[in-house]
Amino acid sequence: MKPVKALLAELAGNCIRYNASTCSDCCMMIDRLRLYRAGIWALTAPLPRARRVALRHRLRAELDNRRVLAADILVLSRAKSGRTWLRAMLSRLYQARHGLPEQQLLEYDNFHAQNAAIPVIAMTHGHYLEKLAASERHGKALKAMPVVFLLRDPRDVAVSEYFQSTRRASAYKRELYQVEDSGSMFEFVMQSPLGLAAICDYLNHWHQELAGWDRVYRLYYETLRAEPEAEMARLLAFLGADFSTEEISEAVAFTSFEALKRKERENFFKNSRLKARNVEDPDSYKVRRGKVGGYRDYFSDSEIERIDRYVEERLLPDLAERFRIAAD
Repeated sequence: MKPVKALLAELAGNCIRYNASTCSDCCMMIDRLRLYRAGIWALTAPLPRARRVALRHRLRAELDNRRVLAADILVLSRAKSGRTWLRAMLSRLYQARHGLPEQQLLEYDNFHAQNAAIPVIAMTHGHYLEKLAASERHGKALKAMPVVFLLRDPRDVAVSEYFQSTRRASAYKRELYQVEDSGSMFEFVMQSPLGLAAICDYLNHWHQELAGWDRVYRLYYETLRAEPEAEMARLLAFLGADFSTEEISEAVAFTSFEALKRKERENFFKNSRLKARNVEDPDSYKVRRGKVGGYRDYFSDSEIERIDRYVEERLLPDLAERFRIAAD
């Protein structure tokens, strides 16, 4: 019998650039990816906690980095920064243009497999990207890719992460990212491994790192919320995608927050990315509020003051100024 790592590495290879010619084949490609992830969970489950967590990170890194290197476009973002909304808008644009089923969401190369005119888009949180960017073998090619860096105010990200971790995340994910169930929202934001410290450090690192890359578009969530049609037009121009004003307007309307919440409640997409964990609990929805500066609604004045001061001191000055203005 092959070693666990060899089996999973072989399966990972089969998840890259699966050549689907039909919608059914496309679903098979996505199922292979899910099978690989399930294989990571099942085959590492008997190991001691520290060892299985480390191995799970290594194997997920292998899959994530292979997919990045095989992609045409890279979308990089911290979790809870609006990536699902961006995914839905891009999905709708390509669905309408190429006659694809409207219930499908863009999942790496599933749209490309049905129409080669659609680029392969790798959406990653970049947890495993730093070593790849620094490597002699892959760094140059990676830095030449078109990259969309999606940023959001870390204070809103931290609150959204709290609800994700306590209302949506599986036990597997909570263990992987060392999330504890106990504690208040303020304690989570200020002390959790997924709280403000990690979010600010992430934004600082990639803000500086990407300054040396060839083709980077910084997409601010706050701008996208304020003027979605205009900002999507600018983003698509950067990507070389020639969608009309009418196509963009239709995609924005189809994926408005109200529309997406309704679709999520109805399980329209039949996809765990956009499926409410508990339809009776609004805070268990993937599309929850999306409010710019909404973190203020959850804390006392003194807590807000501490959070604001922390972010101002932790973030790079230009980022701190950018988000201070956006949240006012």
